[in-house]
Amino acid sequence: MPKKFDIHQPDDRFFKSAMSDPEVVKAYLEYFYPKIAAIADLSTLQQQKVQSLRPNLKLFSADVVYRCQLKGESGAHFHFCLLFEHKSEPDEYVAVQIGLYIFLLLREQVKAKKQPLEPVLPLLFYNGKATWRPKRIREIFKGHPGYEVLKPYLPDFRFLFEDAHRLPPEELLKLDLSYFRSTVLSMVLRHKPDLIFEYIEVIFEGAEDSDQVLSIITYILGVAERSPKRFLEELENTEFTTKPNVMSTLEQLLEMGREQGLEKGREEGIYKKSIFNLLKTVVRFPEWPASELSDFTELDLETVRTFLSVQSQGDAAALRKYVLKDLLADIPLSAEDKEKLNRLVGQLTAS
Repeated sequence: MPKKFDIHQPDDRFFKSAMSDPEVVKAYLEYFYPKIAAIADLSTLQQQKVQSLRPNLKLFSADVVYRCQLKGESGAHFHFCLLFEHKSEPDEYVAVQIGLYIFLLLREQVKAKKQPLEPVLPLLFYNGKATWRPKRIREIFKGHPGYEVLKPYLPDFRFLFEDAHRLPPEELLKLDLSYFRSTVLSMVLRHKPDLIFEYIEVIFEGAEDSDQVLSIITYILGVAERSPKRFLEELENTEFTTKPNVMSTLEQLLEMGREQGLEKGREEGIYKKSIFNLLKTVVRFPEWPASELSDFTELDLETVRTFLSVQSQGDAAALRKYVLKDLLADIPLSAEDKEKLNRLVGQLTAS
C-alpha cells in the first residue's frame, strides 16, 4: 500500500501504469492492431527509457515507448509509442505533437548512430468525452490559400488512433479475462460512472494482484466521484471473486484518508498559528525587519515581505482580504479566529 493516495489525473496515471505491463501492451496490440501484432515478435517487447526527451517534450500527459523485434528478422526492430491524450476537447494540432515525438525519437537513434534507423509508430488512445477524428498535418493546412501548390512539400504521416467512444462494452466482454480487458473497459466507461458500477464485477475479476486492484480502485475513485466510504457501500451487495481484496484495499484507503486528514489538520493548525503570530508580532514590534520576523515566526521571507508590503498601505479591507485569501486560503477559521483577525488587522492599519 503506498504511503500517499492520489486520485489526481486518474486517466494519466491509470493508462501509464497499465501500459507499463508488457502483457497488457501485447493484448492491446493484438486487439487494436492485429496486422502489426502479426509481424511482431511480442515476446521481445521491451519498454524504453526516454528521460532524455523530457526537457524538450512535455506534450503528453502519459506516454510509454516500447521496442520490439520483427518476426523472423534477426536484429530488425521497430519502436512504437503508446500515447495517451485526454483533454476536455479534441486537439486540432495533435498531429504536430505526435510528429515532434516521432522525430525526437528518431533523432535519438541518429545521435546513437543506429544503423539502420528503426521505424517509430505512434499509437494514440483518446479518452475524451466528445467524438473526435484527429487531423493529419496536411489537413491542418487545407484552408491555406497556397495549399494546392504547397501540398507536395508539407510533412504528412498517418497515425494509429483509437477513440474509446467506439468501443462497446459488450464486445470487450468477449475478450479473455485479463487485466487488459479490465483496463480498457474502465476507460471506455470513464464518462459513464453508473455503468462502471454495473460492470464492476467483470472489471475487478481481471485484476491479478493487489497492485492492479489498487490501480483500478484509484481510477474509479478519480473518475466516478466516489469517496472510499461510498465505494464500499456500493460494493456491499455485490459478489465477485476478488471482492475480499477490493474491500480490504478500500478499508485501508479509508484509514489512510483519516490519518492524512489528521495530519493535514495538524499542519494547518501549526501554519495558522504562525500567521497569527506574525500579525501579533508586527503589532507589538512594528520596527522588526522582515528577516527577523521570518526567523521568529518560521514563515518564509517572501511571505513576510509581501505581508508587510500590503500592511504598509494602511487599507484594513485589503489586508484582511490578503490574509484570508492568500495566507489562510482553505484553512477553516472559527468565529473566535475571525474576531481575533479583525482586531489585529484594525491595530495594524490604525493611523
